[in-house]
Amino acid sequence: MDYEEKMTDVNIAMQLLADAFDDRFDTALVISADSDLTTPMRQARARFPAKRVIVAQPPGRNSVQLAGAATAAFTISETKVRQSQLPTAVTTACGYVIHRPAHWR
Repeated sequence: MDYEEKMTDVNIAMQLLADAFDDRFDTALVISADSDLTTPMRQARARFPAKRVIVAQPPGRNSVQLAGAATAAFTISETKVRQSQLPTAVTTACGYVIHRPAHWR
């Protein structure tokens, strides 16, 4: 297994704060269980108390710290994730077929 830092949590944190400062939302929905987002979420809520930040945590993942920093939190059920998947195969406009990985079924 190889580890690669994509800075996703940093990008989400920056976008959450930038959107709060730019007044681009009343309610933000953050889909994550990454506790690294706890501090930016607390900052957004402290600086903008009228804004709501809701955390939707993926199945099998849970961050008590992140949920505690949010206005509200819930876990997405595995059933909902399965119902939201694209078909097993998707054909692009140019005819290329993309297959869903077997372990996602």
